[in-house]
Amino acid sequence: MMDSFERFGLPRQLELDSGLVEEAIREELKRAHPDAGGGEGEFEQLRQAADLIKSPMGRLAMALEILGRKINERGSVPGKVMDFFAPVAGTLQKVDCFVAERGKAVSGLGKAVLDARVPSLKRALEELLEEIVALEDSYLGRFGRFDEEGWERCLDEMGEVHRAMSFLRKWLAQLREATGKIFEALLAG
Repeated sequence: MMDSFERFGLPRQLELDSGLVEEAIREELKRAHPDAGGGEGEFEQLRQAADLIKSPMGRLAMALEILGRKINERGSVPGKVMDFFAPVAGTLQKVDCFVAERGKAVSGLGKAVLDARVPSLKRALEELLEEIVALEDSYLGRFGRFDEEGWERCLDEMGEVHRAMSFLRKWLAQLREATGKIFEALLAG
């Protein structure tokens, strides 16, 4: 993995000003663009490095790699994250059941009966999304302390935060996708 901090001339910090990051990326991409004499391969690598440095998770993964820590998705997961396994799985299962049943319904009455579930499904999805975003924000809030205390001193905690945020990101994507499934099922008629 390319050290995007170094490549874009940015300080090795997890907490970076997004404007500073965007400006550094823009300048480097402009310089390396094939129309400006850069190579296609270099430009594509640079774009991938830009995606990493823009993302807090990407910066955390880079920091762990810079420190020689393999990213391990296995291992202990904080209890606050574990508490979401059952609610997320249960809500996703309810959405999938609704979508499947709605797809099989042939009468307007049958669809209307099923559609009565939509408000509670949407509410459950919105509440989970809100809670998970709040928990993710609490993990992002640790980045400043990691920078202040030094990454080496916080290495184990940084690995734990990465594992936790990996679950949270996956669940956020699944919950957003489930919201879309509900609307698709309703639009299907």
